[in-house]
Amino acid sequence: MIGAGTFKNAVKVRRWTLGLLAAGALMSEALWHWAPDLQLPLAIVLIAVIGIQHGALDHILHSHMHGDPEGPLRQSFVLPYIAGIGVAWVAFETAPELMLGVFLLVSAYHFGMSHLRVDAMRGKRPSPDHLSGLTLGLSLLAPLVTRPDAIGVLQDFGWHLDTGFGDKLLPLKLASGAALFLGLVLNRTWRNGMLVVASVLLAWLVRDLLLAFALYFALGHSREAFFEEFQHRQSVARAFPQFYVKSLPLSFAFAAMAGVILWLASDGVLRERAALSFLLAGTLPHIAVLEGWVTARTR
Repeated sequence: MIGAGTFKNAVKVRRWTLGLLAAGALMSEALWHWAPDLQLPLAIVLIAVIGIQHGALDHILHSHMHGDPEGPLRQSFVLPYIAGIGVAWVAFETAPELMLGVFLLVSAYHFGMSHLRVDAMRGKRPSPDHLSGLTLGLSLLAPLVTRPDAIGVLQDFGWHLDTGFGDKLLPLKLASGAALFLGLVLNRTWRNGMLVVASVLLAWLVRDLLLAFALYFALGHSREAFFEEFQHRQSVARAFPQFYVKSLPLSFAFAAMAGVILWLASDGVLRERAALSFLLAGTLPHIAVLEGWVTARTR
């Protein structure tokens, strides 16, 4: 979203991604030392201003994907979309261990494919294969979800990754090593190894867990996904401000829902895990729509 080449040149998009992630890691370190209370607000701003809009464009992108620009699909989209979030939330609360696994695999595939599509445009290559997308996504996510503070969250969902060797960093070390190896292998084809390096650095250098995820999600995935969506589905590079405004109604709707859930959690009506489950569930319909797994087409 920053830089003149963001919606014009895939090579510049990747350069901006790597530069912004590096700058974000440096900023997070400065905040940790001099203004630690600003880490959470920064994470929320990144997610709200960039990340949520990435999903809030789904109703417009979906209608264009199916050749029905903002016609009947727009009216038939929102309620099933919100209902899908509700179903996924119930599933998370009913079978948390299983749904966490589904969430991580689906998210990894979506993240990896979004970057590989940009890589394909960078090198004018054919569309990426699904296995490469999943492998890249797992390489990006593994270091972030094996941090000691992230493992504590996984335990709330029934996952226990304690190695029993007394080294709390062992899962992160193993995940980082595997990620760098897989990134090197994929780099031979897609030239995206630096993305994996950036993910490993975020996992090791950014002290706040939410900020580490927010930096990747907003400045890495969401930015590159915007580019890919516009180039292949919208061709609205020169009209981004107007297009962005169209995302605000769904953004406000999701923000209001999330606000109610977080308020209930803060008052003790809901468990913290239930609030996190809602936020995770909110991403699954988005992925299903963008990857073309579901459609709300009515004619």
